[in-house]
Amino acid sequence: MGKLKQHYKTFRTLLAVLAISIFASGCTIKLAYNFLDWGLYWQMEDYVKFNRDQSSLVKDELSKLVDWHRSDELPKYADQLEKLSNGLENGLTVEQLDDTYNSLSIGWQRIVIKTLPAATDIMSKLTDQQVNDFFEILIEEEQDDARDIERDTEEKLSEERAEYLSKKISDLIGKLNDEQKTLIVQWAPRIQPTAQLSLDHTIQWRIKMQSTMVERQNKQQLEETLLVLFANPDQLWSDEYRRAIEKNQHLVMQLIFDINQTLTDKQRRKLVRKLNSFIEDLRDLSD
Repeated sequence: MGKLKQHYKTFRTLLAVLAISIFASGCTIKLAYNFLDWGLYWQMEDYVKFNRDQSSLVKDELSKLVDWHRSDELPKYADQLEKLSNGLENGLTVEQLDDTYNSLSIGWQRIVIKTLPAATDIMSKLTDQQVNDFFEILIEEEQDDARDIERDTEEKLSEERAEYLSKKISDLIGKLNDEQKTLIVQWAPRIQPTAQLSLDHTIQWRIKMQSTMVERQNKQQLEETLLVLFANPDQLWSDEYRRAIEKNQHLVMQLIFDINQTLTDKQRRKLVRKLNSFIEDLRDLSD
């Protein structure tokens, strides 16, 4: 919930597509994934205008990455969702939700590690102009975020948070009953605002990246820094930001658990059908 822009979001699209696809039709999931390498390239082009040789290299590496992700990672996601689906039918626990979340986090780290050699090679060959343009875009985004933070009130954010989550949950289980609506309304204002803390982290992330890119020909140093910035950005979190993230994560998991306790038989059947359909799509794609 909220606007948490991270500058490693281009590669995170791999996970984002999977998460968003839960709310989409099976046809859309497969279609989106089959064009994933192109989607990733277009997002990268929003930040860096590649020359012909760079473009060819990036497209080739993205194609290899998606092929690996399809064969190695999608089965892992399907296995994890099967555990979640079984939990929904037999009794879901907060620990199972945490396990799903941690599994996705570990999956993201595997993607970063797989991508690192190619990413290091590509980034080491960027021109000064490409690097300068890239950071100018990041700074503009930071300024946009700062203006949003000034405009948004805590009450408005709470209302938007509740509305957003209500829509997503109803897409999964159908029309919400009064008890479920009440749980969401009570949950939304308890979430600690993190927009300013996130912006502070984003600026620190960008400064670290800038200092690294100055000496980008040092590939070993570049790769080591990219590993931290993309796979373990929480190492740059402030203590306050870490506490807020952990608190909010717990509140989200607890809400999902509480909602699960209120599901009607009809809602539970619909949710399980959606998950099982998604699992089948992941299996098909990986095959």
